[in-house]
Amino acid sequence: MGEYVDEWAADGLKNIFGQTLKVQELQSEGGAAGAAHGALSAGAFCSTYTASQGLLLMTPKMYKISGELMPYVFHVSARALAGQALSIFGDHQDVMAVRATVFAMLLSGLTTGDNGSSASISPSDYKR
Repeated sequence: MGEYVDEWAADGLKNIFGQTLKVQELQSEGGAAGAAHGALSAGAFCSTYTASQGLLLMTPKMYKISGELMPYVFHVSARALAGQALSIFGDHQDVMAVRATVFAMLLSGLTTGDNGSSASISPSDYKR
């Protein structure tokens, strides 16, 4: 999904609020969560695209963001957590590991395509 948003930003498309999309790619998930926290503090809407171990690196900032009741959307490609090498197997270990951060979760079995896909339900995440 991140690739689609990157294309939309390059094409100058606007989001559902009429604002031009801006994509900022950072080096690490921890840095992305920190930058998003700063942007949220300034009043911006933010979202991020991550998976498994990357989500776990964001956990400390997730507690901070949820404690401050800031609207932040995580698009997570749920995968199994791995001890040594990265795992490509689909699982919900990563998402279940961050349940205590009290973020609301919308789940979908598809990333793009028909109704019910995560690409279809993601605009509803931004409604205030």
